[in-house]
Amino acid sequence: MTKIEKLIQLYLEAGEELLQQIRSLEDGTKRSRKQAILRQITAIIAKLQMESLELGTQIIEESYLEGSEVTVEELVQQGFEEVATKLTSVIHEQAVQAIMDDVFYRILEATEHMEQDAKNRVEEAVRRANEQSLVQGISRRQATKQAIAELANKGITGIVYKNGTEMPAEKYMANVIQYHQRKAHVDGAINRMIDNNQDLVYVNLVGITCEMCAKYQGRVYSISGKDSRFPKLTQRPPFHGHCVHNATPWVEEYHDEDEIEQALKDSNLPFTDNRTEQNIKKYEQLQKEKSQKNETRKQWIRYKSRMPDLPDLRTFASHKARNTKQYQEWMEDYRKFNLEIKKSNS
Repeated sequence: MTKIEKLIQLYLEAGEELLQQIRSLEDGTKRSRKQAILRQITAIIAKLQMESLELGTQIIEESYLEGSEVTVEELVQQGFEEVATKLTSVIHEQAVQAIMDDVFYRILEATEHMEQDAKNRVEEAVRRANEQSLVQGISRRQATKQAIAELANKGITGIVYKNGTEMPAEKYMANVIQYHQRKAHVDGAINRMIDNNQDLVYVNLVGITCEMCAKYQGRVYSISGKDSRFPKLTQRPPFHGHCVHNATPWVEEYHDEDEIEQALKDSNLPFTDNRTEQNIKKYEQLQKEKSQKNETRKQWIRYKSRMPDLPDLRTFASHKARNTKQYQEWMEDYRKFNLEIKKSNS
């Protein structure tokens, strides 16, 4: 399991723990019981913040270092005899810290939403239980069970967008860490170029891509903007979440006249979406397939956390695609496992 998968699993498990706290109201809704549950929710969130920040820091630092090392290798391959390789300059420290500051903010944002969502559900469950027992005349325990059944049937929210859309915590953090991991890799690469006085950088060309990336890909840029022949690098990859574009050194001395002429032509094209209709349709199809794969990966992470002996993701996905008997058994085992957890909390 990769570190990103481990990070996502932290949020999946924390979300389930929060739901379990909400379900534990069935043991009683007295004020002291409710306050104990609220305190436990705060403790779960504090633990999640600490563990995800530690893991997130490792992911960002490793990705930044990888980006730097890739650039060093490429410069050596292009004939550079002396290449600066140590990550000791202030530019690297500041770059990593800037990314981590944003990651930390996103972690706080998500976990604060999670904590508030869980606590709101506890308060709402108690309110509904009191109201239903008084108005409808049913037992408080039965009223509480009904309220919990309604309030604990969906995952804990990680973010609420301006339009009111709610995103589960694990999905939001998956987007956050994957974007910042790619950003760390690219920044590590570009800052290593700056260390070695290399001003020209190439943003790779991906055949099938989105509308935004189509505007920026396949071009040579001037990092500083001092080389007026090429556009200034004002927009670094990644251009959005899950972007796969990268930046590599483009050393003019190692290109012939035709290659330089083509680079100048491509780099100074209008910044517009130049994809063909066929490429647009292909991209939409790939996005649909990717979404299905992501759902399978998230399912595998959930199952793996409950069933450690589950095989690797590739094997799991193969069984799911064929809907094999083995896959049916895994689903049944996972269902039984969750039922046991609910029973232990009832």
